Amino acid sequence: GLHFPELTHLIGKHELYAKLVYKLGKRGNFLNEKLEGFDLPKDKVKEIVGAAQTSMGADLNDQDLEQIRMLCSQYLSLSETRRKIERYLSDMMKEEAPNISALTGPILGARLIALAGGLENLAKMPSSTIQVLGAEKALFRSLTTGARPPKHGVLFQHTLVHGSKRSLRGKISRLLAGKIAIAARTDVFSGDYIGDKLKKALLEKVEEIRKKGSRRKVSRKKRRGKRR
Repeated sequence: GLHFPELTHLIGKHELYAKLVYKLGKRGNFLNEKLEGFDLPKDKVKEIVGAAQTSMGADLNDQDLEQIRMLCSQYLSLSETRRKIERYLSDMMKEEAPNISALTGPILGARLIALAGGLENLAKMPSSTIQVLGAEKALFRSLTTGARPPKHGVLFQHTLVHGSKRSLRGKISRLLAGKIAIAARTDVFSGDYIGDKLKKALLEKVEEIRKKGSRRKVSRKKRRGKRR
């Protein structure tokens, strides 16, 4: 960062940034011919080369560079390990819990199973419990202090939940938890694959919830306008 600070703004992907720093090192090595092997657009290469030539960064000695390259190597190694684990989880989830995996994705699905203490435990849970898995502390606090109960736990990580307006997240979490409960029971007790059907129904219902939410917002604005 201190040696070539401009690179941080030019490269948004952390892994690509680490690869560039690890392989090229000092900013003087950021040349057209050396950047060609990184599958970058030509205009981006031109930007990087220009930034390297006019950089306001400080000089870097060989000892500091070696430490930075070592950190980049460790980061790249961890990224590769994470990919391998994700591939393994994906394969395992498709085999053991295909319906849950279809609804939540393998990573979130595996986390729900872990929080529940196993797939069978998840299958036995009511949807209201699934909805707040991972938010046990907040739930306990609400029960003991009268604070508002949590609307979701790890289900917030699902794109349909965190990608929705705050006011709709509770409804969508509840809907998603209900579908997950069905998926878990199907995975455990029947083994049939209904993942695509569940996902289609989920997406249609979420779209309906979002449309209703938008209509209510427009209606409130109209009422406020009339009062004025």
